[in-house]
Amino acid sequence: MRLHSALAFCAVLSTGMVLPLAAHAEDAPSSSEVMAQHKQAINNRLADIDYKRKRIVEANMKLDAAEGEKFWPIYNSYRTEADKLSKQTLAIIIDYAGAYNAGPVNDDDAAKLQKQVLELQDDKQELKEKYVKRIAKDVSPKRALRFLQIEDQLDAMALLEISREIPLAD
Repeated sequence: MRLHSALAFCAVLSTGMVLPLAAHAEDAPSSSEVMAQHKQAINNRLADIDYKRKRIVEANMKLDAAEGEKFWPIYNSYRTEADKLSKQTLAIIIDYAGAYNAGPVNDDDAAKLQKQVLELQDDKQELKEKYVKRIAKDVSPKRALRFLQIEDQLDAMALLEISREIPLAD
């Protein structure tokens, strides 16, 4: 399987996003160039995913009015920070596409990508922990647990979608 730069018109964001980003391996732009070229498409898709994700959270949190008043500003702040990490995920996917298309991924590229992925996973976990604590304090521990469960399920679905689209390194 050949992975065209940016997944042959189909790069997948950690939010479960499928995004048009075509290029050929010979003239593959950097991840920042690809993201700049497709900034509007990226932002539109992120907004769509964010809207759908918020509707899922809203339907499943079962908040009363008082809880909702406290929860939604926290959630919106969380999603703003999470979207920044989603863009970092996209940049890593684009970098991997470039390395993959160049032939077998060399050890230097593999080590660099591995480090980026692990750091990003740590950042995502720290972000989630920060907001779970804030929700537990400002809303309730039970609602914080429910939020964590919903986020973990949404993240697992997004990871599955990403994993299906990205070939393993050779």
